[in-house]
Amino acid sequence: MLFEHKPIRMEIWPNMSLKEFTKELEGAGFTAKRLAEAIEIYKRMLDDKECYKVLGAGGALIAGGMRNVFVKLIHAKMIDALILTGSILTHDLIESFGVQHYQGKAIVDDVKLAKEGTMRIYDVFLPKQGFLVHEEEIQKILPKLPQKELSPSELLFELGKHIKDENSIIRACTDTNTKIFAPSITDSMLGFQIWMYSQTSALKMNPQLDIRDIMDIVWKKNRFGLVILGGGVGKHFLAGMMQVSGKSLNYAIQITLDRPEHGGVSGMHLDEAKSWKKLAPDALSTNIVCDVTLAFPLLVASLLDYKKT
Repeated sequence: MLFEHKPIRMEIWPNMSLKEFTKELEGAGFTAKRLAEAIEIYKRMLDDKECYKVLGAGGALIAGGMRNVFVKLIHAKMIDALILTGSILTHDLIESFGVQHYQGKAIVDDVKLAKEGTMRIYDVFLPKQGFLVHEEEIQKILPKLPQKELSPSELLFELGKHIKDENSIIRACTDTNTKIFAPSITDSMLGFQIWMYSQTSALKMNPQLDIRDIMDIVWKKNRFGLVILGGGVGKHFLAGMMQVSGKSLNYAIQITLDRPEHGGVSGMHLDEAKSWKKLAPDALSTNIVCDVTLAFPLLVASLLDYKKT
């Protein structure tokens, strides 16, 4: 039968545990059901010992408070590699260097904020000082890295060795030997700082080499899972490598608020990827139309509980 004739019913009760709550999502419809599907798909990925698991992310997720969620996922060894934007990496470093994002307001006088040296990311504020500290600190670290041509993934691994903050995504990946691919890193202040330093040093960063590094993995592995937060390069980089290698994703979970009607990859429904053979015909996949800052912590927290059992 194509459809399961199960009643739609979700229960809640006082003091229910996270495990009980996410189990109840299975009895709901709409977005709640999609989140329940994502939890089950990720469990299948974890149980599939041949699956190479990748998390791709874009957007202002560090500003949105997701930094420690990433780090918990990394330290739990529930991911093998990340594909991140330069913006996520830059904001991770800003916090590593001691400048915090803090709660603000979504409706505010932005001209006044600018005069006060404060930048707004919807309802999150970041002092301009954060980027000044970032420049000062990163320029101290870059001379300590291998002075030669590096891919972004190689450079970030070396950079993580010099980050003191244990809550840093970059350091967590270095500590756990989890790769970070960042093919769009040049579109960020971190990318700019690396370029500035490279003008008078032997250290050069070549973003094209991230294709080499990820293809080394793609050729060796046979099964792949991708968790997508937002869209852009985090969504397409691995999928594109599937296409050129003749392989396909076996698992895919997407959390986004974007829409598919305009034809952009960020809002593309995952089933569309089957026409490109980026997603296998029998792949387990689900699309969650939801704010990442809501769905992602619930997904990770549920999986941490699963890892304990």
